[in-house]
Amino acid sequence: MNTRTRVVLVDDHSLVRRGLAVLLRLDGRHDVVGEAGTGEAAVPLIEAERPDLVILDLNMPGIDGLETLRRVRAKGLTTRVLVLSMHDETHLVGQALSAGADGYLLKDSMDDELFFAIESVLRGQRYLAAAIDRARLQESRMRPVSLTAREREVLQLIANGLTTSAVAEALNISPHTATRHRANLMQKLNVHNQVELVRIAASQGLIVLQTPT
Repeated sequence: MNTRTRVVLVDDHSLVRRGLAVLLRLDGRHDVVGEAGTGEAAVPLIEAERPDLVILDLNMPGIDGLETLRRVRAKGLTTRVLVLSMHDETHLVGQALSAGADGYLLKDSMDDELFFAIESVLRGQRYLAAAIDRARLQESRMRPVSLTAREREVLQLIANGLTTSAVAEALNISPHTATRHRANLMQKLNVHNQVELVRIAASQGLIVLQTPT
């Protein structure tokens, strides 16, 4: 007996959710077990339902799709996530993939591409909409981040475990300036917390992680 896929739909437009639910129901292989119109509602719903798949919009009021995705991954949830967006800009696609999306589909895609994307991510394969420029995406994700010498100093001290006030003291700068450098670093590396900041910086060779003794 085939197991039906349990799906949660996250989009701030009820009409979009309703249309997706109809398509999935008519396909016969999927059960919509929950819907959310905001990121705030989506995270606890996904945590409670533990669906096989989340179909996620990016543009939502309050907590947007990217932050919703980050929070889902921060909870250790391994649910497959297929982003469904009207935006095809490569930097947004790259941000979604970096945040933990398994696939990225455009809202003007045909029904058969939707189901192919679903099947792909459920098999553990990454799916990108056919209309997305893969060459530009790869280039944008590989482009090195440009940091000032001071930003590199601040970044290394953060990686060493220093607090913002300790960074300020070590570099003889004000706490306000240290906070501003930290905010600039997070913006340049497209992260929203210190753990992600250190992880991404290490993966790009921007810092040297200390080895415990």
